Amino acid sequence: MKAPRVAIIHDWLNTKIGGAEQVLLELARLYPEAPIYTLLFDAAVYDGIIDPDRIRTSPLQRFPRALRKRSRYLLPWAAGAIESFDLSEFDLVISSSSAFAKSVITGPATLHVSYCYSPMRYAWDYWPRYVDEQHVGPIRRAAIHHLVSRLRLWDYYSSSRVDQWIAISQTVAARIDKYYGQPSTVIYPPAAIHELLPNADRGNYYVTLCVLTPYKKVDLAIAACNALGRRLIVIGEGADRARLEQLAGPTIEFAGRVTEERKWELLAGAQGLLFPQEEDYGIAPIEAMAVGTPVLAYERGGAGETIIDGTTGLLFASQTVDGLSTAMKQFEQMEFDRPTLHKYASQYDTTHFATHFTSYITKAYEHHLSKNS
Repeated sequence: MKAPRVAIIHDWLNTKIGGAEQVLLELARLYPEAPIYTLLFDAAVYDGIIDPDRIRTSPLQRFPRALRKRSRYLLPWAAGAIESFDLSEFDLVISSSSAFAKSVITGPATLHVSYCYSPMRYAWDYWPRYVDEQHVGPIRRAAIHHLVSRLRLWDYYSSSRVDQWIAISQTVAARIDKYYGQPSTVIYPPAAIHELLPNADRGNYYVTLCVLTPYKKVDLAIAACNALGRRLIVIGEGADRARLEQLAGPTIEFAGRVTEERKWELLAGAQGLLFPQEEDYGIAPIEAMAVGTPVLAYERGGAGETIIDGTTGLLFASQTVDGLSTAMKQFEQMEFDRPTLHKYASQYDTTHFATHFTSYITKAYEHHLSKNS
């Protein structure tokens, strides 16, 4: 079988590197000859990380820089921009998508496989909380409702352009089925698996590790630690930091954005990682377990799939201060084995991802060729 000509599509490459972008970089490594199409690209963010010659941008790249930095204002043009890409020369298209990338138009001879982080959250499961968080007046609220209503219809109909779906978790697979009516295969994203730190002494503090935005529920972790007098180190930056600092008591420390080395040190020394939010998947719990640190997590979402309750952490059901506080008291009476946690986390490393992903793509492409021969 002749190797297919491959293209990779990703929503945006103009913000800091997050979990989806880490996956994109792994896909770029697995398919080194594939060009990468994206709505927007900021070369400074990816300097030394990805070859800019591989990047193909949409017409949105010609918008003023100030507007490009505020991607949400470009939503009315994003659908047309993603559809503008000419992918007729490719045999295989892999979209890395949480919004628009899965909606590219491919020809009948091209196989389109979408690696989906979630259906467009602000149009589906996170609606109408999304508009509530914008804190806008009635006129802007009405405009957003109108825009998202139209966007939702486009998102539903354009989802039929995907030939095969891969979901990052069972949670996301259920959303793909619910909103698009499509089956999917789950392949968990790759996580950086650090070696156990032999000299890491367990400290008397908890950590959170995330971008500081309201839906991450760091305020819940702060409130519980305030109530119990527990020390908490908040790792990460974000627009919600100022509000969170106002809520913090004397036992709360904000570490901000830290180096990779410092991140692993803080994780390895922690009593546990607090993960009170509902996530599509959640890389932070895997990273914590990789260095032998157990996780105390809300049971819904991806954490409920990746944490073994009572063995690699503890799951709690009530997303309230009392619910988390009660769980923390129970958590502190439990014992966890570092090597067991590390061994368990290793199944989510980049090697396993590469094996599972490339095997899936190879079989899907072979089936596609046989069906179209």
